[in-house]
Amino acid sequence: MSGLPSPATSLPLAGSLPDTAPALRIDLAAIRANYLSMRRRYRGRVLSAVVKSNAYGTGLDPVVPTLVEAGCRHFWAGDLDEALAVRALAPDASAFALMGLGGAHARDFEAAGVIPALATLAEVEHCARHAVIARRRLPVAIQLDTGLGRLGLSEGEVAALAGHASLLDHLDIRLWVTHLAAYNLPDDPENAAQRSRLLEWLRPLPRAPISLAASSGVYMPDDWHFDVARVGSALFGVQTSVAWQEGLAPCYELSAPIVRVAEYPAGKRLGYRGVTRLEKPSRIATAAIGYANGLPQRFAEIGTVQFGGVAVRPVGGIAMNLTMLDVTDVPPAALAEGARAVVFNADNPLEPVAERLGCAPNVLLTQIGAGTRRHYVGG
Repeated sequence: MSGLPSPATSLPLAGSLPDTAPALRIDLAAIRANYLSMRRRYRGRVLSAVVKSNAYGTGLDPVVPTLVEAGCRHFWAGDLDEALAVRALAPDASAFALMGLGGAHARDFEAAGVIPALATLAEVEHCARHAVIARRRLPVAIQLDTGLGRLGLSEGEVAALAGHASLLDHLDIRLWVTHLAAYNLPDDPENAAQRSRLLEWLRPLPRAPISLAASSGVYMPDDWHFDVARVGSALFGVQTSVAWQEGLAPCYELSAPIVRVAEYPAGKRLGYRGVTRLEKPSRIATAAIGYANGLPQRFAEIGTVQFGGVAVRPVGGIAMNLTMLDVTDVPPAALAEGARAVVFNADNPLEPVAERLGCAPNVLLTQIGAGTRRHYVGG
């Protein structure tokens, strides 16, 4: 590649340009297998599926029926609107709304057949008043803040509720729910402290099933499982613990077409403000994917992309819809018409990139799924 001219020399791709859309390929068979694997592992009564945020960006419409086919009958959505979408896809299933009432009225949930996971004492009181007026008990779940500090009744509110137990007589409590703050650290002593608080707080309250375990909780000992597990990340093959969670298959493959290949001399600067200076003559491929498709801009610093098993690095930063890749060491045949760069898949998973970014893997999955065309297989 010596003696390259200073301007870019385009290497035409044979035939017409490939499709310019990145695609998130979602394997529904893997989602089904992950649910069944978790069900075999779980020792409680009900393994429910968390499909909030449009099934973590993978799409409610195909994912919910896939889980119903696998035997799932209990789902968790984000809010009432999303729970209504779940109910339309799984009319015989139970649908919970994790955000509580979210500003809606209890009668809206009752009419929709959706169970709110009440997040505040005010919501509990609101639902009880509605039940008195309607003269029928209202199905609810009630969240308890045993340590995460996000949603749920505090210790003082639980004590106040226990002192007015008649308030709960008007409610059909389907679940007591809490969330572990150190869910990804199974040996963290705060987990045991939260479990103890949960059981202590529930002692004076009406008996109802308990939901503590999320995906990582199913991998903890049986006495952490209780009655209902809320499995989200595991459905999509995303690891959520420092302890490896075996039996899960990533359901995703993010790829993007190559829309241009060019050769540049040493010293050439690429990207906005010339962020990358080439140290040697290089072949650069432009992939049709960028931050509008959920690819973090810092991916340019810490990520790699695969071409037929060859890992390549981004150069020139991440633009809105385009990313340049140094494919100098990629065999030319791998860059022929229709070539696609594989950004994430089972061999190049989300977790290492998320760790370098300092975020949860689900941050990447949900952002990519929200901004990228989805393609389904295995359904």
